[in-house]
Amino acid sequence: MATIQLPELLMPAGNRAKLEMAFQFGADAVFVGAGGFSLRPKGVEFDPEGLAAATKRAHELGKKLYVALNSLIFNRDLPVLGAWFEATRRIDFDALIVADLAVFSLARSLRPDVAIHISTQMSTANSLSARFLKDAGASRVILARETSLADASAIAAEAGIEVEVFAHGAMCVAVSGRCLLSAHLCGHSGSTGECKQSCRWEWQLIEKKRPGEALDVFEEGGKTIFLGSKDLCLIEHIPALVQSGVSSLKVEGRMKSEYYVANVARVYRHALDTYASDPESYVFDPLWLEELGAVSHRPYETGFAFGYPQAAPQRLQTHNHPVSDCQVVGYVRATEAGQTWLETRNRFAVGDRVEWLAPGLRNGTVGITAMTDEEGVPIEKNVAGKRVRVQFDEPVPENAILRRRV
Repeated sequence: MATIQLPELLMPAGNRAKLEMAFQFGADAVFVGAGGFSLRPKGVEFDPEGLAAATKRAHELGKKLYVALNSLIFNRDLPVLGAWFEATRRIDFDALIVADLAVFSLARSLRPDVAIHISTQMSTANSLSARFLKDAGASRVILARETSLADASAIAAEAGIEVEVFAHGAMCVAVSGRCLLSAHLCGHSGSTGECKQSCRWEWQLIEKKRPGEALDVFEEGGKTIFLGSKDLCLIEHIPALVQSGVSSLKVEGRMKSEYYVANVARVYRHALDTYASDPESYVFDPLWLEELGAVSHRPYETGFAFGYPQAAPQRLQTHNHPVSDCQVVGYVRATEAGQTWLETRNRFAVGDRVEWLAPGLRNGTVGITAMTDEEGVPIEKNVAGKRVRVQFDEPVPENAILRRRV
């Protein structure tokens, strides 16, 4: 039987903890943001020192790290951009994700050793554009969100360049995310990493002759559906993704939690490996979709992967309220002498039973039999956000995440 060439599983890493979680739970590579240039707020970016440490860690694990440098670049940004290249000249990250020709030009001249990936912000959606970008020096194109999987396959076959597609995560109602709504209403542009997600506000309508009478826009179950988009989820289409010939499957979410990164990574990792082990007997497991429903998300759809749903365009729209049937209790940080250090996220107490999840799509439940605070003082209930030492009635795997159903 021929060896199956799986596409890379590429996860978001908004900080060092999420980077570790992505790798532990199955990512082949992560993408991180360059401070000031990455379409995300400062809290989910890496400064040069952080980039150096993150790159070193990725390479220690045999993984890859890509740096997003894909915001809108103005003339005033050029000196700062040049300083960034100078500050990072010795960091051997695996690729730069670019969306501006100035960044492209500087990357080719100042960092010829680093691969260039073309951001989805460039809206590449055809093989001629992809071939042009390859000839210009790019090694990969991240296709426009509007590109179908069939077109992605054709581009991969015809352009002679690596192709990356989004497989999971939030989608934007604007073309390839290039939206001015937040800039217009708030003075904070999504193209420079400051989107206020104005499309997800609870909008109302006001009739011209009745200025004091605002009407909520209700379309489904009393919830507003106006500019909201469903989340992308292609877990049910692993064979099509693998057979398409694309090089990388990207998961959106640098602003999402460690839990999101971990659980999404382990589901897609398990599904991909299951397919590779025996393609002819491969069967979709409903558990995978159930697990993806356990992270914060909006209702799932396939986006544009199989073309625009012209007969039912409302399929792509939804309300603006994330849903999840799980609540994170805490993260296992260390285990010693039969007790476990937890970094807590929500309240729990001695006597509770909680669910754990670990890499490899392993799950289980345990009871909490004892607990102390950081000073070793016995406590019955924790305080969310604090570190506690917990004793369970059964062993819990290293690097596990604890959660409860809600």
